[in-house]
Amino acid sequence: MADIDKEQLLPSLRQLCEAERKPGKNIPKPTVAFQLDDNDYLVIPRREDIDICCGKRIIHWHVESIRALFRGNRIPPDLKHYPEEYVLIFAAIEQPIADFSEHPELSLSDADFKEIFSAMRRRPDGRRINLMHDLVWQATALTLALYPCSEAEYSAIFLRLEKSARTFNLGQGSKNYLAYLHNAFQ
Repeated sequence: MADIDKEQLLPSLRQLCEAERKPGKNIPKPTVAFQLDDNDYLVIPRREDIDICCGKRIIHWHVESIRALFRGNRIPPDLKHYPEEYVLIFAAIEQPIADFSEHPELSLSDADFKEIFSAMRRRPDGRRINLMHDLVWQATALTLALYPCSEAEYSAIFLRLEKSARTFNLGQGSKNYLAYLHNAFQ
């Protein structure tokens, strides 16, 4: 697991990670440690309470809102495609989707993903839609802690994700967006 630029890390998460790291070592890149039940199904009791794997340790991070994680006022470039400087952000949000979409309750249609991405863009801290929405919310919170992102950049990122889901949607029940993610993260 690669180390991270601790200067970019959100101060509240950096403090938790530094408290858990071994002396003399860099902070390893944190990842969301999603909980599974006895049947290997994803469990997210409260989306605001995120378990973070930092090296070999699990730390608990409480996030009140996505909006509170916005930093700066950068204007995003045109996101018709995935610009190089945003690839890590898109990957950090989409990798957990690909990882967990094999489970029946998380294998959603393209229209479902369009709804989730639209809700994340318009109302980042709005009501819960489903379990996948909670997963995306947690992955997004960690992404915003790792990579400084303005509100405008955030909106552009989720508008692009929404457009991807809409583009792949070829009819009721189509799951082409998931097929694309599985292929991209092989």
